[in-house]
Amino acid sequence: MLAKKTILRTLSKQYEEEGPEALVRPPSIPGFRDKPDKFQRAVNELLKDRLVEGMKDEGGQMAIALNPQRMRDVQRELRPLWAHPGLITALALILMAAGLGLLV
Repeated sequence: MLAKKTILRTLSKQYEEEGPEALVRPPSIPGFRDKPDKFQRAVNELLKDRLVEGMKDEGGQMAIALNPQRMRDVQRELRPLWAHPGLITALALILMAAGLGLLV
């Protein structure tokens, strides 16, 4: 889901720049204003999965931040497709089979 990854990338960047206390208001996330329903559903899913935490910022507005205890899961969500372990394993098996085919 593109909205989920966009939210996690934005929060991850904010986390790296400002630390775990970095709060982001959902409307400030790129793409949120264009498709608010889709992004709000994605925020709700991330809150349900506990990858992000929701709280009120100093202005009393809803803000979200990455859950520091779930950083490994966040990194797994942000991993590119080519770095997926299943894909790497399948590629290795294909290469091995091709190598064996050349030897026979």
